[in-house]
Amino acid sequence: MSYEWRSIFRESALLLALMAFIGVAGGYILESVEEQLILFPVLLFLVPIINGIGGNLGAVLGARISSALHTGQMDSSIKDPELRENMLFMMLMGGIVFLSLAVGVSLSGFTLPLGITPLKIFIIIIGAGFITIVSITLITVATSLWAYHKGLDPDNIVIPVETTACDFIGIISLVFMIWMVII
Repeated sequence: MSYEWRSIFRESALLLALMAFIGVAGGYILESVEEQLILFPVLLFLVPIINGIGGNLGAVLGARISSALHTGQMDSSIKDPELRENMLFMMLMGGIVFLSLAVGVSLSGFTLPLGITPLKIFIIIIGAGFITIVSITLITVATSLWAYHKGLDPDNIVIPVETTACDFIGIISLVFMIWMVII
């Protein structure tokens, strides 16, 4: 693996263009539920939070896997116990953070006029959080291992894929939960 800018560009350029397209698709999907989001502004407030939490946790997992692969502390197999522990830890952390968010926002619904019941807010956040964290964990691990097996530097591949996928999945999971709970 090379750390020259040319190899980084070669590994990342096409991928970044594809990620830009996926990001635009996510924005289009978000725009498709604009009316519901305007009716319930608290749901619009959740978009950057869900994407941020999932993206941050996925970035931590991706960095841990890349570092462990580079240093030989982790085998490049899904059967590696350290990899599985990291996956479970990420999902546990995501569960704790999304549960805390769901409780906090739901409790605020008892004192602030959010236009939606606290129970519905709770269900939407937990559902969207669960979908996002599980999906991002799997995508981050798959991307890390794929890049490593292809001889690419996971540092150049994982973060762009993970952050874009998280933005897209965060939007999709939130829209899905809105449709399931409200519509």
